[in-house]
Formats: sequence, C-alpha cells, structure tokens
Amino acid sequence: MKTAALVLASGLSRRFGTEDKLLAELKGQALLAYCLDAARESGFDGLYVVSPDPDPRADLARRHGFRVISNPAPEAGQGASLALGSRYVIEKGFDAVCILLGDMPMVLSDYIRELCREPGDIVFSEVNGLDQPPAVFRHKALYSLTQLSGDKGAKSLDLSEFTITRLSLPEEMSVDFDHPSDFQL
Repeated sequence: MKTAALVLASGLSRRFGTEDKLLAELKGQALLAYCLDAARESGFDGLYVVSPDPDPRADLARRHGFRVISNPAPEAGQGASLALGSRYVIEKGFDAVCILLGDMPMVLSDYIRELCREPGDIVFSEVNGLDQPPAVFRHKALYSLTQLSGDKGAKSLDLSEFTITRLSLPEEMSVDFDHPSDFQL
C-alpha cells in the first residue's frame, strides 16, 4: 500500500491577526517546519502540502522536500483543501493518505508511524474522546474525502460504512496554534 503524507497549509490564520501563523517563529523555525519535519521523518511514500502557490508556505514546503498542491481558493475552507489534496494523491497512484495539519507542531514522527500501522479504513487520533488529525484514510475512505467542500473537514463524512480505529494522541501533541499567545506555551 502506497501512503502519502498530506499536510494542510492553506488556512487563512484569521484568529492569528495580520501575521501568517504557519510562518511565525517557534523556537528558531517556522511553525509549519515542525509538521513538515515530522512527516518527512515518518517514511511516507510521498510528501505533499496543500498551500496557496506562489506563497512563502509553498516555498518552505519545497525546501523540506515536499511537492506542493496549489490551492487557488484557500478561503473555500478545510474541506475543500482536503478534497483537492485527496484527488491529487489518488491521481498519483496512492492508496492511503495521512492528513496532518500545519499548525500542530508537537506531533512526533514516532506517533505518526504508529498511527499508520493501525488497521482500518480510517484511523483517527483521539484526544479526550474526540476524533481529530492526524488521521489516516485508506481505500474507499480516501475517495470519500474528494467529496468534501467548505470548512467542514472529515468530521462531516458519513462514517457508518467504514472500519474506524482510534489511537490515543498524547494531549501535549494535540496542541494546535491559533493565536499569538499559543507561542508562549
């Protein structure tokens, strides 16, 4: 089975103010770089980022060895980004995708590898009983992502036809960065 890493990096950072949160510095490097490094270290068959292009986020992704899937309409939301990226990796011959968010810098490659080893059509990370990224979608579950739109992510899918597995994500890895104050943790 060929699995691609798909990093979502198209967000508009509305809650962050005027600065691009994915390029904001955290301990000496851009926030997005942490997610890119973890994905690259996880041993995927392909590395992809959904980002506006041209854009400094796309440039950063390329420097980290990722192919950029150009998102011409980031304002369309996370669901639209997921659909765009999923269609692209399917066209490139992948059977599965691991969805990662560029604003979750604490997720480690060891966790990502463990997530990808879990069985099921969909493998969600779980924190306090809630499903969240990173998540793996295989076979027909991957194809279902191509139907998403708007700002609702995979949670808007009818999951009843899929085998779902959950892997506990340590709370310290579940932190996503949305506000400038998050950088002071």
